[in-house]
Amino acid sequence: MGLGNTWSGLLKKPLSIDEGNYLLVTGTRMANGSVLVNLDFFTVNAGETTNLQLVMRENTDDIQVIGSIDAESKFIRTDNGEETSILATTGRGYFVLAILGARQEPTNHAMRDIAHFKEDFEEWGRSMILLFKDEQGWKNFDTNEFGILPNTITYGLDINNTNTDMLVKAMNLPNGNNLPIFVIADTFGRVVFVSQGYTIGLGEQMMKVIHKL
Repeated sequence: MGLGNTWSGLLKKPLSIDEGNYLLVTGTRMANGSVLVNLDFFTVNAGETTNLQLVMRENTDDIQVIGSIDAESKFIRTDNGEETSILATTGRGYFVLAILGARQEPTNHAMRDIAHFKEDFEEWGRSMILLFKDEQGWKNFDTNEFGILPNTITYGLDINNTNTDMLVKAMNLPNGNNLPIFVIADTFGRVVFVSQGYTIGLGEQMMKVIHKL
């Protein structure tokens, strides 16, 4: 049809197709790799408009994929100054990626929440990559202010806002200035959790998702 496979190209406006019998297939990909599929058979008659309801199945008891990021995205490690990728740091599997705002209360609150669940995150054993937008942000950040944080954290600098912009675009966030931004994703780039700005009980929310993965 020459319209590509985007929502805006296929579904935003009425689409002219040949008369005949059709099958509309929609799917929601879950975090465990399964797909919730819905099938709708319909008929298009010549000179008539056929209206369909787009159904996307959901399962509130399971975790679903809500976005996609690039796990090969780069950042600079603060411990050695080297440029590396998310994948090279985390290895295969799930991880936490975040953009922090040093000396900002929403970030401070989030870090205290994470410290509260230190043992849970360490038992999970997956990497947490926490990035700052610039070197000054890292210098202004004092880990001692939040208690004992998980030993699975790697701190870094976001090169030219690469990861910030990626998260904003992938998760349809208003902008990248409302920090912190936290996502849980895997190394195929599938995002299963996102939080932006001041969030009450962030650590608990993240652990609830993690326990379902």
